[in-house]
Amino acid sequence: MRSPDATGPLVVLDDLSAVDISDVLTRAQERLGRSFDGEGVHFNRLNGSAGFSTDAGTWVRLAWRRISRMNAHAWTGGEAATRIHGVPRPRWMATATWVDQERGVVWKAEESTLSTSPAVSATADITADPGLSETWWNALEEALNTLSRHSTDRVALSQDHLTRRVHEVYGPGIDTHIEDEEWDCAHGDLGYANITAPEFMLLDWESWGRAPRGWDAACLWSASLRVPEVAEQIRARFDDVLSSRSGRLCQLLLCANAARAARRTGRSLPIGPVMEETARTLLTQLS
Repeated sequence: MRSPDATGPLVVLDDLSAVDISDVLTRAQERLGRSFDGEGVHFNRLNGSAGFSTDAGTWVRLAWRRISRMNAHAWTGGEAATRIHGVPRPRWMATATWVDQERGVVWKAEESTLSTSPAVSATADITADPGLSETWWNALEEALNTLSRHSTDRVALSQDHLTRRVHEVYGPGIDTHIEDEEWDCAHGDLGYANITAPEFMLLDWESWGRAPRGWDAACLWSASLRVPEVAEQIRARFDDVLSSRSGRLCQLLLCANAARAARRTGRSLPIGPVMEETARTLLTQLS
């Protein structure tokens, strides 16, 4: 791994806890006018981000993008979400961005109010029943219903992506077209690391936008498969969308993603067998 002060785009930043980013933290604190709590830092080793509580009782999420791969859609998700009402979430406050030519990236330090409860899980999925209350589940349903009615031109999951992935794994004979009326607004990245408890909030709004109806429920179902009783609870609660044609295609896409990952790595995922069985059922239902 090249050192943090090396030039060019090869500096590895996938795990910010493993590299020296002291200069980046100094810049972020100066630009936002906050001091970060180094003891309460949270590193996400899946997307290369880090989170800090501040001296103002707020939260700052530090993220980066390669200069050559900047995506304005994802980069401005938090700011754009200020238009959404009636969905519990931290309130966006301010953002600082700057170019880091030495590392070949653009940094973003985004400040928001601090959620009063922690994320349900440190990762998107769960391996044990988190014991979420009926009140919590009701709040989740209400939030997703409210969000689904929001009008936006942002895209969380495109028809092209769904079709390409499903056809890649299961062949081109599957009709993947979803009618216009079957598209709703979705969070787009609904996993247990992005939901808090016991007080319910939705975190991380980078990916929100239009998606096939049932996409959020399908993502949470997939993230629950290692705890079958929770997965079944989700299937029952969101049966109206998961049993629809668009909901079945969303589940099939997630099955395709799991199969594709297994093929690329040569390793079966823990949820692989369930996904394979689900895919067979879905293919029959969709034929």
